[in-house]
Amino acid sequence: METRQFDTDEIVDFYNETAWEYRVLWSDVNLHYGFYDDEATTHQDAMANSNSVYADKLEVDVTDTVLDIGTGRGGFPTHVAAEYGAEVHGIDIDPQHVSEAEENARKRGVSESTEFSIGNYHDIPYPDGTFDAVSGIETVCHSERKERVLEEVRRVLKPGGRLMISDGFVGRPVLTESEAAKLRTVLDGWAVPDFAHVGEFRDALEDLGFANVTFDDHYEQIIPSSRRQRWLSIFVTPLLMVAAALGIKSESSVDQGVTLYHQYDVIERGIAIHGDFTADLSA
Repeated sequence: METRQFDTDEIVDFYNETAWEYRVLWSDVNLHYGFYDDEATTHQDAMANSNSVYADKLEVDVTDTVLDIGTGRGGFPTHVAAEYGAEVHGIDIDPQHVSEAEENARKRGVSESTEFSIGNYHDIPYPDGTFDAVSGIETVCHSERKERVLEEVRRVLKPGGRLMISDGFVGRPVLTESEAAKLRTVLDGWAVPDFAHVGEFRDALEDLGFANVTFDDHYEQIIPSSRRQRWLSIFVTPLLMVAAALGIKSESSVDQGVTLYHQYDVIERGIAIHGDFTADLSA
C-alpha cells in the first residue's frame, strides 16, 4: 500500500481544524472508538468503557507509573489516575491537546497524579527505564517510522514493563486495487501515512525483545461506534461542505466527514483491523 507523508504541522492542523467536530459530535475527552458490550450500550458509556478495557489490558494498578503517547485530550490518562490510582504522564505533539488534557485532569481532580507535556514519541522526553507501562491509543498510525516509536517505548520501559498499543492495522498481506484506494481515502482523511501490517508489527515487537505478544481484534466491540461515525458522516458532511464554501470550516473538516463514512466499510469488509497489541519487555 502506498505511503504518504504528513509532517507534524499537518497532523496538528488536522486535529485543530476538526476539534469542534470531535468535541461536539464525539467526546470532550476521548478521541478514539468506544467499546460496546452488554452493559455499555450507549455512546457515552462505550467511550468510558474503552478506557477501562484498555487499562485492564495494561494491567494498571496503584503502584504503576504510566506513560500515554499521543495522549490527545488525556481521556485515558485521567481515567487511569482517577480509577486506578496510578501516576500517569502523557505526551502529545499538539499544544492545544496538552492544555485540554490538563484541564480535563483538573475536572477529574487528578492534577497531582498526572503530568502532560508537548513531546514527540520518536524521541520520548524521559530517561531510560522510567515507566512500568506505556500505552498508545490510535496514535502510532500517524508515524512513518513505527519501529522507531517502538524502540523509544522499549527504551523508557523498565525491565518487565508492559505495553499496550491500540490502532488500525492491515490484516491481509495483499489488498486489491479498489481496497487499497478505499483505505487510502480513510488514511488521507485522518492524516495517516499508512497502517502497519499485523504480522510486521508483531515481528517488530519480538525483535525488540518484547515477550508474550498478543493481538486482539476489536471488531465486535467497536463496530457500533464505527457505524455511528458513518451516520454522522451522512448527516454532517453536507453541512461541512457548505461551511467550507463559506470559509467557516476548512477542507480538513470535509475530508474528515468523508472519512467517517468510508472507515465503516474498511472495518466491515476486513480491509483493515482495529485491535490492540499487548506485550511485556523481557527482564
